[in-house]
Amino acid sequence: MSGRSHMDPAMQERFARIDARPVVLEVKNLGKIFPSPGGDVVALQNISFSVRRREFITIIGPSGCGKSTLARIIAGLEPHSSGEMLLDGRPVTGPDRDRGMVFQGYTLFPWLSVVRNVMFGPSLAGHTNAAAESEARQWLEVVGLSAFADAYPHQLSGGMKQRVAIARALANRPRILLMDEPFGALDAQTRVALQQHLLQIWMNVNVTVIFITHDLDEAALLADRVIVLAARPGRIQEIVEVPLPIPRGPQTLHDPLFLATRRHLEELIHGPAATAVEPLPVTRMTPVGDDVW
Repeated sequence: MSGRSHMDPAMQERFARIDARPVVLEVKNLGKIFPSPGGDVVALQNISFSVRRREFITIIGPSGCGKSTLARIIAGLEPHSSGEMLLDGRPVTGPDRDRGMVFQGYTLFPWLSVVRNVMFGPSLAGHTNAAAESEARQWLEVVGLSAFADAYPHQLSGGMKQRVAIARALANRPRILLMDEPFGALDAQTRVALQQHLLQIWMNVNVTVIFITHDLDEAALLADRVIVLAARPGRIQEIVEVPLPIPRGPQTLHDPLFLATRRHLEELIHGPAATAVEPLPVTRMTPVGDDVW
């Protein structure tokens, strides 16, 4: 899957256009060590990659490989131990409005209405109440929730709460939208709908997306490129370009190129052979003759 020789000319041209965009984020030899009584734990090691303006990057890897830690470092919520990270050529030293974050959990303020939740960032930045509300209502329109502006979080479904969280993050007009498994707690049907909503938002908003997921279908469906991390210490195993045109929809899941990309990601994470499931000890809990075969 490496290289572009396997891509058709249209996809080669699309990635050439991506390559021509300016670099927004540059990560160089990034490392993260967590001290512990039993000895230091190396969570991330020699992580290097660049992200260009309006790219959609997904990051996958086995459990414990440091995906969420990497997202928190990019967001400025966690310091790195070595290496450097540059946003528009400037070192990242902490959280800022130029990076928005959406978490898996529903992080809305329950005592505030939907519009007040989305107003929070602009108000904190010093906008007048009228300007903050205008900005918030614009983003609620983008995520399709204008009709629920005066509702409260407890009145919304899980998918709607995450759309409000996306609107709240975008209301600060960040350069990068970081999403740490934002759809992981949703049911399958809602998750598919939110994936399509997110793609529509991304195609119409000047924002770069870095999306953490453990779902390989989701990673391949959403991304321009998939960064695959190896396990402990987390390090880049491969960066996979997804040779699928935009826009994408549920039908994309049946495209042979999607299936080939997904299979390659599976091999990177789990190896080329399927992992054998260890058999359980046979303990008979039904009468002899009461069989299901």
